[in-house]
Amino acid sequence: MSSENNLPYILWLPSWYPCKLTPYDGDFIQRHAQAVSLYHPVHVLHIIRDKEGVVTKDTSVEERQDGNLKETIIYYYCKPSFFKLADSFLSIRKYTRTYQDFLAGHFAEYGLPALVHVHIAFKAGIIAKWIRKNRGVEYLITEQWTVYLEEAKPNFSNLSFSARYLISKIMNDALLITPVSEYLAAAIQKKWPSAECEIVPNVVNTAIFYPEEKAASGKLKLIHISTLAYQKDPESLIEAAGILKRSGVDFSLDIFGPVNEQVQSLIAKEGVDDCINMKGEVPQNILAEYMMHADALVLYSRYETFGCVLIEANACGIPVIVPDTKLMHEIVENNVNGILVHPASSSALAEALINFSKIKYSFSKQKIAAHTAAKYSYARVGKMYSEIYSRYT
Repeated sequence: MSSENNLPYILWLPSWYPCKLTPYDGDFIQRHAQAVSLYHPVHVLHIIRDKEGVVTKDTSVEERQDGNLKETIIYYYCKPSFFKLADSFLSIRKYTRTYQDFLAGHFAEYGLPALVHVHIAFKAGIIAKWIRKNRGVEYLITEQWTVYLEEAKPNFSNLSFSARYLISKIMNDALLITPVSEYLAAAIQKKWPSAECEIVPNVVNTAIFYPEEKAASGKLKLIHISTLAYQKDPESLIEAAGILKRSGVDFSLDIFGPVNEQVQSLIAKEGVDDCINMKGEVPQNILAEYMMHADALVLYSRYETFGCVLIEANACGIPVIVPDTKLMHEIVENNVNGILVHPASSSALAEALINFSKIKYSFSKQKIAAHTAAKYSYARVGKMYSEIYSRYT
């Protein structure tokens, strides 16, 4: 496959990608692909195990084409084994064989790609190494996984020996690693000092996320979007909501993410059932509607490698309220496009929210949105990748 200007295609191998089984998993990688396809033909090939046989009891291929972007999703079924080690071995064996069989036919029809671009080293990087060894095509890696951060739970040291070994081999053989933040790059280079890193941030779809004027309201309207896992510290968020309510602040908090019993119990314990609305997981266009009419997004995570929802909120012109950490300083300028709060303290977060409720109209919606669109647009980030590709092709 090639584009109208005859540029060779780039083969993308993501370890995470949206599909029928995980519709929101790795959606930020898909947005990167859409951005790059403005400049290069991209073929995304994602293979995922259908452990429960929801889509197939054998192998099923799903393909779609949109301009320069072609996406191939392959679902494979591998009968579960009672023994965890055996199950893992059998699954990864079928994973690699499925990849190799498909690629043999693909290369015969379309020829070799100019480069292979891996997104999340493990486990798609295994296939990139196989292509490099057998076909001589080099690869680069874009990394976003929190596992490389020392403070993450789990982190790299918690992975199995075989996973750590394979990741190290994949990292060491890459032409280039493009982490999405300086903070993540530092963590990667601490583990692999010889790794060459270049920062390429995430993107925001400004066709969906943009500012919209809303009627003034005395109520403080907050929004939170996350997996609600340990990393996102929902405990501090909900405890802060309890303090906010007891302080007499009139507010609402819309939470988007997988509903779980722990979060529901925290909400009941803090007595904020009437203030917090659990919305579940929804597509980006619905998220954008809520963001446009919110006063701020709150993402008080214990750790992050980037935080796509931050730039999406800023693209809508609303400030973000985040912990005062090294990573957040790469995205947020205090009192300009957000507020930095002392981390890991529900009382500090509540105090910041109370203060914000008094100054929420002091932030310039248009300036926040314009700055974000210029820095994280599809055109800018897509061109960054295009310039990287041109060095190696």
